[in-house]
Amino acid sequence: MFEINRVNGQLGINTINTKMQIRQPKADMEIEKKDAKLQIRTEHLKVVIDQQQCFNETGLADNNTLTATNADLGKQAAFEAIARIAEEGNMLAAIENKIDAIAEIAFNNMESKLDYNFTLTPKSRPQISFTGGTVDIQVEDGYVKVHTKPNKPIIDVENGRVEIYLLQQPKLEIRYIGDKFDKSI
Repeated sequence: MFEINRVNGQLGINTINTKMQIRQPKADMEIEKKDAKLQIRTEHLKVVIDQQQCFNETGLADNNTLTATNADLGKQAAFEAIARIAEEGNMLAAIENKIDAIAEIAFNNMESKLDYNFTLTPKSRPQISFTGGTVDIQVEDGYVKVHTKPNKPIIDVENGRVEIYLLQQPKLEIRYIGDKFDKSI
């Protein structure tokens, strides 16, 4: 009788996973810029109110206007006096008219014709004018220039592997169990 013992072989498998690490460095960036400029220049509005004509009409004239007005009145009075004197001379010279010229001249000179004018409010409006009030806006453009250089990713790889080894050798044992052994074939 035979006894057969069999031991199966065993394989061992050791797996080491692949490792990968990816790093992405930031891009190299250069920014060039020029600021925009805004210039605003203003000239304030000026209001000029000329009330001189109003003052002249109410008797509050300045020296130049008062002098010019009185000069005009003086010229007018002088011309009227010259005209009156010439007329009186013509009356005295015309004796053929048989008029008492001296009495007539005295009677005309006796009557005085004065014109009085009194006023407190002006008759004309003040002259209003405007100057300035301008706004000058000047804009100088700015800019932004971006120069970018992307960097390549850095990839580190540690390869994985599979290790296969014989954990247990296979065996086959055959033994004879018994008393008799026959050697004949």
